[in-house]
Amino acid sequence: MKKIITILLLFIFAYPLQYVCAQNLVLQAGVSMSDRVPKGFFGTWKINSTLTYTNNKEIFNTTTTDFWNLSKVNDVITLSNPFSGATASVTVEDVKDNQITFTHTTEHKNAKMTETPTLTLNGENFYGTDKIVIEKFKDGKKISTDIVVYKIQAHKISGNDASIFMSGR
Repeated sequence: MKKIITILLLFIFAYPLQYVCAQNLVLQAGVSMSDRVPKGFFGTWKINSTLTYTNNKEIFNTTTTDFWNLSKVNDVITLSNPFSGATASVTVEDVKDNQITFTHTTEHKNAKMTETPTLTLNGENFYGTDKIVIEKFKDGKKISTDIVVYKIQAHKISGNDASIFMSGR
């Protein structure tokens, strides 16, 4: 009789817990921010950057030219450089009409770099800013923070991938 009562009590207390857990899983589902990124952002871009602010002029270039390929597979947006081979997944922070903000953070033992571009699409071009923050650490304590903000202008080179730069495809 004790076993039956114990099993019955376990069932009574466990069932509502199971229901609450299932409800929490449903509430956590949602639409990915990457689904809101305008398709026009995807492709290969020639980027021209001009320094507008820095707290350390010695380590940042005043102007740069770079190439970005923005692509998406499922919910993952990847920013790659077809010439250097660098590749990083980015996190979409905000999308408003034709404007996106995304971040990418790279952490090493003694340094952390966070890059935050805010871009506005205008046909085959985009413009905006790119903020880079580099934090350096020693013995687990931050010893310096270097910041740079670039004004960026870009022109689309190719469609939704960088196939003109890739070999063996």
